[in-house]
Amino acid sequence: MELSNSKLVFLLVLLVLLVVFPFSNAAKSKSPCDFPAVFNFGDSNSDTGGLSAAFGQAGPPAGETYFGAPAGRYSDGRLVIDFIAESLGLPHLSAFLDALGSNFSHGANFATAGSTIRPQNTTLHQSGFSPISLNVQSYEFNDFLRRSQIIRTKGDVFSHLMPKTKHFSKGLYTFDIGQNDLTAGYFLNMSTDQVRAYVPDVIDQFKTVIQDINDQGGRYFWIHNTGPVGCLPYILDRLLITAGQVDKAGCASPFNEVAQYFNSELKEAVIQLRKDLPLAAFTYVDVYSVKYELISRANKHGFEHPLQACCGHGGKYNYNINHGCGSKIKVKGKEIMIGKSCKNPSLRINWDGVHYTEAANKWMFEQIVNDTGGLSAAFGQAPYPHGETFFSAPAGSFSDGRLIIDFIAGSTIRPQNTTMAQSGYSPISLDVQGVQFSDFHSRSQIIRQKGNIFGQLLPKKEDFSQALYTLDIGQNDLTASYKLNMSTEQVKAYVPDLLSQLSNVIKKIYAKGGRSFWIHSTGPVGCLPYFMDPFLVTAAQIDKKELPLAAITYVDVYSVKYSLIGHAKKLGFENPFLACCDHGGKYNYNRFIKCGSKKVYI
Repeated sequence: MELSNSKLVFLLVLLVLLVVFPFSNAAKSKSPCDFPAVFNFGDSNSDTGGLSAAFGQAGPPAGETYFGAPAGRYSDGRLVIDFIAESLGLPHLSAFLDALGSNFSHGANFATAGSTIRPQNTTLHQSGFSPISLNVQSYEFNDFLRRSQIIRTKGDVFSHLMPKTKHFSKGLYTFDIGQNDLTAGYFLNMSTDQVRAYVPDVIDQFKTVIQDINDQGGRYFWIHNTGPVGCLPYILDRLLITAGQVDKAGCASPFNEVAQYFNSELKEAVIQLRKDLPLAAFTYVDVYSVKYELISRANKHGFEHPLQACCGHGGKYNYNINHGCGSKIKVKGKEIMIGKSCKNPSLRINWDGVHYTEAANKWMFEQIVNDTGGLSAAFGQAPYPHGETFFSAPAGSFSDGRLIIDFIAGSTIRPQNTTMAQSGYSPISLDVQGVQFSDFHSRSQIIRQKGNIFGQLLPKKEDFSQALYTLDIGQNDLTASYKLNMSTEQVKAYVPDLLSQLSNVIKKIYAKGGRSFWIHSTGPVGCLPYFMDPFLVTAAQIDKKELPLAAITYVDVYSVKYSLIGHAKKLGFENPFLACCDHGGKYNYNRFIKCGSKKVYI
C-alpha cells in the first residue's frame, strides 16, 4: 500500500472510530462505549498468563521491564491487550486458566501462547502449538459465562470477583489470533500455495466462533489482523529464504504475502459478519500495517535493530531455537544464563524472536488508537447430568458427585503423542501437574504476602509440609496403549517407565516439602493391573528408602473396586457393568452418544 493511500485510510477509519470507539479519558465517562469488561481471545500476542498457568511460567527475564518478574506474558512487559485495558480504565485481564489471584470482575483472557484458530493435529511438546485453539477458547467462554453467574448468585467472597450479567452484552470482545495458523503450515514443510489453500477454512472457523459469541449476547468485536510474520527472527532463522525473497526492510516476502492474503480474507469475513449480525459492531484493526511501519522505519520511530531479538543467544538475528530467551547452561556444575536480555529493551522491537517488547507494544497501541481506531476449566464444563447427586448442577467432575480428589480428567502419567481431539486424553499429564504444583507452591506464597483478599484463599507455607498428597493416576496410560493397538506385552514393556516418571514427580514434591503421600493403585481395567501393581508397590518402597522423611501409603484400590463389581448385589448395588448415564447397547454405553448428549428432533 502506498503511504498516501495508507494515510487516507487511517484518516477515514479515525473519523469512524472517534464516534464508535472513543478511547480518550475525556470521552470515557460520557460515552456509551464505556466498556465495563474486556473478553480477549488469542495467542501469545495477547496471552496474560494462560499457557504459563497450565504448563509452567515463562521464566526470567520475561516481565522484567514493567512487572519486575515473570508475569505470564511472553515479553519484557505489557502487551497491546494490557494497554487496551488501561485505556478503558480497567485492570489488566486475568487469564481464565490462572487459579491464583485472578479477578474476573472486569473480564477474562482466554488467549494462550501457541494457540491457533484451527485445531492442530500435533501436541504442544511436538510442535509448540497450544491445545487451547480458538474453538476451545470459545468453549471456555461459554462455560465462564454460565458458571460465573452461578457463583455471583451465591453472594460469597468469590461473587465479587465475577462479572455482572450485563457486562457480557456491554463488554468489548477482542481477538488477536491467526499468526500460528500460518507458521504451523510452514513448519510442516508445506509450500506457500498449500498454506494459502487452507486459509479459507481457518477464516470459516474464526467466523463460527464470532457467531457463537454473538449468540451468547456479545455485541462489540475488536478484531486484529495478523502481523508481518516474515519479519520475525524465528521465521527468518528457521525457514529457507533466498536473497530474491528478501524485501528492502530485510523481511521474507513470501511469508508476508501469505499474511496479507489471510488478512484480506479476514477483512472480507468481517464485512460479511456485519451483514449477518446487524446488531453487532465490528472494528477491523490493521495491525499488519502498524507493525510493518514500525519494523521498516525503526530508526525514524526511535528503535534499533528491528530484526534482532533483544533476548536470545547468538546468530544473525540473536535467535537460537536451542538456546532461547532465558535459557541456561551448566558450566562446572553451575547454571549460567546465556539467553540474556539486551541492555535497553525500550529501544528494541522484538523481544525473543517471536514476540514484541513492551516498548513496541506501546508504540503499536498508540498508532492503533490514534490512527486506526483493539477439562472442565480448559475444555468446557461436563454437561448435565454430571454433578447432579451432590452438587445439584454440573461441577466440573466427570461423575455424578464428589470425586476422591478432583484434578484433570483424561490425564496420564506419561505425556501422550496425540491431541485431546484425537484420543480424548488430556495434555495435562502428570509431569505438567507437577509443574503446576511447583508454580502454585511459589506463587501462592507471593500472593499471601500481599495480604489482600486473595491471600486468605491460599494455603499457608506450613500447609505444604503438613498436607496429604494423594495420587490416583495410571488407568489412562494403560487404556491409551490398547487404543493404539498395542499388545499386552508391549504395554507391559513400558510400565516400568511409567512408574519411574511417577516416582520422579513424588521426589519433586518431596523436595518442595511434601512428606505424606497416599498412592492409589489403578482399577480393574483388565488383567494388566495384576502386572502393574507389584511394580507400584516396589516403586513406593524405593521412594521410602530414598525419601527417609516421607510417609508413603500404598492403597490397593484395585481389590476394593473389583470386590465391589464382583459382589455388587451383596453390597447393595445392581447391574455393575451397565452405565447409569448413557445411551443404549449391552452396557448402556455408546461412544458416539455419551452421558449428557442431546439430539434435535424435527
